Amino acid sequence: MMHHFRNNALYIFFILLTPKCLIAQTDPAFKPVSADIIRLSSKVLDEDRKIYIYTPPIDTLLPGKRYPVLYVLDGDNHFSLMAEYCRYLSRRDVNVMPEMIIVGIPNTNRTRDLTPTHSIIDYDGKPDTSSNSRLKSSGGGNNFLQFIGTELIPYVDAHYKTQPFKIFAGHSFGGITTINCLLTQPDMFGAYIAISPSFWWDKGYLLSLADEKLKNDRVVNKMIFYSDADEGMSEPSFHTNLLKFDSIITQRKIAGLDHKYAYYPEDSHMTEPIKAYYDALRFIFRQWDLPQTDPELLNATVVKQHYQQLSQRYGYSVTPPEANMNNLAMYLITQYGALDNAISLLEMNTQNYPASATAFSQLGDAYLKKGDRSRAVICYKKALALNPGLQDVKAKLARASESR
Repeated sequence: MMHHFRNNALYIFFILLTPKCLIAQTDPAFKPVSADIIRLSSKVLDEDRKIYIYTPPIDTLLPGKRYPVLYVLDGDNHFSLMAEYCRYLSRRDVNVMPEMIIVGIPNTNRTRDLTPTHSIIDYDGKPDTSSNSRLKSSGGGNNFLQFIGTELIPYVDAHYKTQPFKIFAGHSFGGITTINCLLTQPDMFGAYIAISPSFWWDKGYLLSLADEKLKNDRVVNKMIFYSDADEGMSEPSFHTNLLKFDSIITQRKIAGLDHKYAYYPEDSHMTEPIKAYYDALRFIFRQWDLPQTDPELLNATVVKQHYQQLSQRYGYSVTPPEANMNNLAMYLITQYGALDNAISLLEMNTQNYPASATAFSQLGDAYLKKGDRSRAVICYKKALALNPGLQDVKAKLARASESR
């Protein structure tokens, strides 16, 4: 919504007109991220797995609302980070991505689960034959993906209100896990995030697999964000390998794969996720917000077209948020020649949120400003039928009725 403000003076004027509860940065009550912690008994892995699941607050106007899902590896480290990013970026005064369910997957045996092949070759290209080598258990990555695809995702879909769009995010070994999934089971997720993927694994196994698998006829409507940083001693191989992977994707010009590569030379392997996960979310949902549009052209038709495009891109029906449309309509009311556009947005809101007293009250205000008292009265009565305790609406109804 902020994209539509032309200058600071206009913004200040709009703030003065906006109800306090709808103004951006109104210091909402702090609520730390809370999560369901479940134990899922896995037949595939032959063990119990702890899972963290964050769900957005219940939408009282849309109690049946469903959400896309982000699955993040290394859940003990990255779950709360991703939940906070998504919670902030989806706030109604930010609104650059949808609210999401976040599923964090902590590790039991990280090397086993997050490597695609068995290998004892370390990142220096030398075999680790020590008795306590962490590489001995490697190679369970495909089995781990089977656990996610046949046990974890079905559990989440059965117990939570999910949409079909899903994101798979991982760092380091987790990065090669998400890429392995894209290459071998691309339809499991709609978008993939690979932060500093360990392409050195097994003498570049996944780079060879990518060269084989990434073709125009294999990838349809997928997104991937991948990155690396200053990786220290392993920097040359990490950075060179990321450039190789990026070259495979860019030279093939795969029509069905929307991709972005980012390099963070000022960050280390362990600080990079702070920036990269944020950038990845902004890339995946970079088209979420309404584009800048002249007030005289910004009406319900334009908004509906935008959200229809989002629905097609993400594979589920995306509804314009009520509060954002209310605020946008209030802005349009202040613009010369845009009152009818504001009314069209508010009429759309009453259709999308028929249980919202606010939607009908705001529409009544717009009708009254246009001089259509009959329709204003109808809207105020509808708002009071939904919420009889609205004293300000009662007063508006009385004034509108007296003037008819």
